[in-house]
Order: sequence, then structure tokens, then C-alpha cells
Amino acid sequence: MNSIKIILFLNVLIFSFGCAPTRYVKPLEKGEQSINAHFGGPITKVPGIGAIPLPFTSIGYGYGLREDLTVSGNMYTTSLLFGIGQMDVSACYQPWKKDRMGITVSPALNVLVDFYTGANRLWPQVDANYYFDYSVYRSRAVEGKNPKRINTVYAGLSNWFDPYLTESQGRKNEQFWIPSLQIGHQWERRHWDYQLEMKILAPIYSNENIVVDYPSLLGNYGALGAYFGVHYKF
Repeated sequence: MNSIKIILFLNVLIFSFGCAPTRYVKPLEKGEQSINAHFGGPITKVPGIGAIPLPFTSIGYGYGLREDLTVSGNMYTTSLLFGIGQMDVSACYQPWKKDRMGITVSPALNVLVDFYTGANRLWPQVDANYYFDYSVYRSRAVEGKNPKRINTVYAGLSNWFDPYLTESQGRKNEQFWIPSLQIGHQWERRHWDYQLEMKILAPIYSNENIVVDYPSLLGNYGALGAYFGVHYKF
């Protein structure tokens, strides 16, 4: 039963790569901390209900190491219901910024462990995003802080790498590089950030003959994903 469980779960993950939205669109301020929660996943057809995002959830913590660098760690809480531990450690680095726009690069390492069988997997990941702050408002200082409201749009590419020669079912792995495209919006406030993101997951791979039925803009390739994130900064 446990082996079947992890096989089914890993099949779902085939189109769940990046099963959370972009963790940090922009780095936190130096010394700033953040706790976050993310919801959503690939959109799938559920009999009797319709097409809905898979309800994956995760929680995490981030720390502004420098003005241009944030480090973070996240735990996937939905996976725990299946007896599977899944987490990632990542960074958000900003190599370029000009006025209201910038580019961020986010390397990450994703870890999955089956608590019952001991099976485990490691997946490296590198994301890149371009963002534009199209609306910025800063009021007068209040209690030493600068209350702010910033609205941001962003778009980018997520790259998930599967270094294993075989998949969980023992079949030959033909998906060493799994790209995804994302576009999103962030509402940034002094302490709270809210985020919506849409993804085209694995657009170069067929979505036929797999466990879950995924609708896609590309017909028999890829899948759509919908995500929501919230951060509290302090």
C-alpha cells in the first residue's frame, strides 16, 4: 500500500513541479523576516465538480540576508497527510534593479522522503523572474516606519531538474528538464503581501496516459496551475 501511495503521489507531482507560486518575487529588506503560506496547484478535472486547482498547501520562513539576497525554507503540509515529507530550501537573489523594475534569480533544492518506505528524492530548481512595480505609494513615516503600498506584476521561467535515470515506476526517465512559465501579481503592504500566480506547467511534455486529467491551453501538453500566497513580514 505504501509503495502504491508514493507512486501515485509522484505521478501527481509530474505536473506539480513548482507546486507553490514564486516564493519571493523580490528580496526582503536586510534583516527583515517573513512567514508565509501558499495554496493551490495544477488545475485538474474532478468528476462531479469540474476543473479546480489541486489543494496543495505549504508554509515557510524567509530572512533578508542582504538587500539583494533572501534565504528561505518551506514545508509542504499536504504531503504530510500521505506520510511524505517534502520541503525546499531556496534563495532569492536580485542581480539587477533599475527604478521600479528588476530581475531576480531563485535557486532551490527540493527534498522528498517517504516516512514509511524510506524512499527519497532530491530535485534542484532554478527560477528567474522579471518584475515591474506599476503602482508605488509611500506615506509619511509613522512610528519610525514607512507605510507603503506597492503593486507589482511579474513574469518568469521556472526550471525543475530531475537527475534520476528512472522514475518511481521503474520506467526510463525522459524528463530531465521540466520548464514552467509563470505570470503573477503581488500586492505588497508594510507587513502583509498577497500574491496570485498562474503557470503553464511542463509545456513540452504530454499530459496523456497519466493518473490525473489535466486541462491545458496547449491541448495534450502541459497543464495549468493556479496559486495564492500570503506573507507576513516583521
